[in-house]
Amino acid sequence: MSRPSSRPPLWLAAAAMASFWGAVFGIVRLLRTFVDDPYGNDFRAYYAAAKVGLESGWSHIYDGDLLRAASSAFPVQDQAYDSAHFFVHPPLLAWIVAPLTALPEPAAFVLWTVIGAGAFVVAWAVACPFTGLAKITLLLLGLALWSVEESLRFGNPTLLLLALVALAWQQAKRDRAVLAGALLALAVMLKPQDVILVPVVLLVSGRTRLFMAFLGWAAVLTIAFVINLGSHGVNGYLAATALVQSDPVHQYDTLAYIFGVGPVAFAVELSLGALAVFVAYLRRHEIDTVFALGLLGSVMSSPHLHQPDYALDVLAAWLVLRTAPSTAHRLWLLAGIPACQFTSIGLPLPQLLWQPGWLAFLGREAVARSQVALAADRKQAGDPDGDDSDHAELRHDAEDKEVGITGR
Repeated sequence: MSRPSSRPPLWLAAAAMASFWGAVFGIVRLLRTFVDDPYGNDFRAYYAAAKVGLESGWSHIYDGDLLRAASSAFPVQDQAYDSAHFFVHPPLLAWIVAPLTALPEPAAFVLWTVIGAGAFVVAWAVACPFTGLAKITLLLLGLALWSVEESLRFGNPTLLLLALVALAWQQAKRDRAVLAGALLALAVMLKPQDVILVPVVLLVSGRTRLFMAFLGWAAVLTIAFVINLGSHGVNGYLAATALVQSDPVHQYDTLAYIFGVGPVAFAVELSLGALAVFVAYLRRHEIDTVFALGLLGSVMSSPHLHQPDYALDVLAAWLVLRTAPSTAHRLWLLAGIPACQFTSIGLPLPQLLWQPGWLAFLGREAVARSQVALAADRKQAGDPDGDDSDHAELRHDAEDKEVGITGR
């Protein structure tokens, strides 16, 4: 009697091979960056801010002259601090980078990139579904995506956010609200515009203890920021934020690309964010989907966004894949791969259109499940119309999905 083959399906083997070579290509580009342009990145601003904080006090980390002085060893073109390049993060990022200033900037950048790659692997290990080759393929695919590669090449902290939110999700599932709230507060205080709706969707989904824990830790961090910055530093932060946001380059990858910089783009961004929160309420019993909607809503509604920030969609996709979505939904997630890669040629339109489409899939499933629940309630109440063919079909779909969830 022949033994069943242990070989993976052809489609999975092909996906693994394509993802592997895509990841290799990205790693080669990253290694070339270390050699060819170790200063032309976002990390240099974090490094300079940390040096200013250590040498002149944390209240001065938003002082352009001091940032330029701290960058005097950099190439001339990388000493500029203007509306396109400035340190505008909360001081937490500078505090984290501070120990790396013991090294020259190029060496510190390499170490920071290793930390970012490690954070991505942590997020993958914690949140990515499946096992074996399928799980490894999703890791390689993530590394091959342009948004993740750009996060590594520019030293952007987005991948740290991925790890923090993934760990917060894990601890929330284990009912460790205090620890989950602390992790989420760190993520929000690193880069608020990228994850700001995650605590909001947790609140509307009824996870009050977790939200209050987040609020408490965020308050502690905010007080620490204010004490360390003082009035001078707080005013410097507000001035730096206003300076940077006045430059349209920071809205190129937002919906302003479609609607232009102004109130229309802001209104659409707010509407999509609000819609994501509403869908999270409808799916409030599914913590995986709630976290995913918080990430997706944050990215869609952000008025300040760059290509690395789209890496947050990777974690959202992993979480949604854990819920055994429909085949059509999976195909839409697959379409997100080329949509993301188009940003590599400066074309964010496919990504900007793909994200609301994904929200529509999540919303459609919420409505379908609500109809199933309503049909079940009517049947229990003895309504003869409560088990018509449409409701029965919806119920069978939901039952099939439940089998897929519990059968993994």
